[in-house]
Amino acid sequence: MRRVSSLPGLRFRGLLSHAGHGYGAASDGEARAIAAGEARLLRSLAAASGVPCDEISVGATPTARHSLNEDGVTELRPGNYAYFDRTQVALGAASWADCALTVLARVVSRPARDRVILDSGSKTLTNDGARGFSPTPGYGVVLKDLASAEPDPSLLVERLSEEHATVRVVTGESALKTGALVRVVPNHSCVVSNLVDYVWLVEGSLVVSQLPVAARGRIT
Repeated sequence: MRRVSSLPGLRFRGLLSHAGHGYGAASDGEARAIAAGEARLLRSLAAASGVPCDEISVGATPTARHSLNEDGVTELRPGNYAYFDRTQVALGAASWADCALTVLARVVSRPARDRVILDSGSKTLTNDGARGFSPTPGYGVVLKDLASAEPDPSLLVERLSEEHATVRVVTGESALKTGALVRVVPNHSCVVSNLVDYVWLVEGSLVVSQLPVAARGRIT
């Protein structure tokens, strides 16, 4: 820090970190401890350097709610916060109602009473698994209906091909028929948003606008 602050043409502003290991937290208490440890480390580095440190910036959505309460933190950068997803719900960082991004899929086949085939495969939902405080099997969560923010516990997205999702009916029977539309909360919204050209903005059942994904295909 002292060396950087002494270089000509540069003005040292502060420290930045990302507690990515927060995604491995096994409980809310562990997520809180990770946030506290991150802030404590940055405070100690700033104090030991002897260099004025105006900003302490932390990231990671799973720990953001705890970082808010940490002394010295001046900025939060929770990137997943804009959308949230199934992983964030499983890590206690969001509720199902907070999840702003869902994939609209259509039932294209009902080959058996306990199987539903959707037109949303790995090219839409990705193969990313979910992490959380408890087991999170499957490749996303099917919501109860188009207007609901609650998952349908009877359905498990158990397998993906490139173009299709195989959903197993794990309890009871499903009333879904070929042609029906469903909403799926993905395991990881960041990856999903990079797989489409446009995001449709909706309010209830009303389509409000369409936004192009400006960074689509620009990851190197």
